[in-house]
Amino acid sequence: MKKFFAMCAAVFFLLTSHVNAANAEYLLNNAELRPTLTGIKSCDAAVQQTLAKITNDGMSTYEKVKACYDWLIQNCSYGLNRSEFKAPDFKSELWQKDGNAFRAYGMLTGHVGVCTDYSCAFAALTRAIGLNCYMVRGLTARASGGMTGHDWCVMKINGVEYVFDPQIDDNIAKGGSIGYYRFCVTYDETPGSYEPKGHSLGIFAPFK
Repeated sequence: MKKFFAMCAAVFFLLTSHVNAANAEYLLNNAELRPTLTGIKSCDAAVQQTLAKITNDGMSTYEKVKACYDWLIQNCSYGLNRSEFKAPDFKSELWQKDGNAFRAYGMLTGHVGVCTDYSCAFAALTRAIGLNCYMVRGLTARASGGMTGHDWCVMKINGVEYVFDPQIDDNIAKGGSIGYYRFCVTYDETPGSYEPKGHSLGIFAPFK
């Protein structure tokens, strides 16, 4: 009996994953695009170099976004981002005003960062593709219980906010296959997982 229920659960997971993937594909492929760069030369160069490696003109918007998500999970790890200060055009006054572009640069070139760095890099990549992707700050559920401070990305498509959280999916995957549990899902589809406190201002703010 336990084996039967386990099989049912596996089938349900596969069917649900397929539905979620199909929904994400439809949403992203029909989203309005407005390619937007950060204005920080080092970051924009790193973004373009990364996109040139992992995307091409024959790919759909969904395929490009998924490639960005996969690249971060497969090539980056959680830790202290020491590369953000190595940008050729780094200036402390720019960093103090809005350091998120430098954090994106550090993640794209150094491949190590915390949740903020994962989110900055994903936002920089997908905004360059043209999507209204912005950072949100708040709380997320811990596996051990309770909530902890966290940054993640949201894309607003047709007035609806969809969560994209490569750092959490990276943590869940632990070097294995990617589950896409936090890829293009609404807050209602991840109940109890997030408590947004506000979106980022400046470079990675929502499109106006």
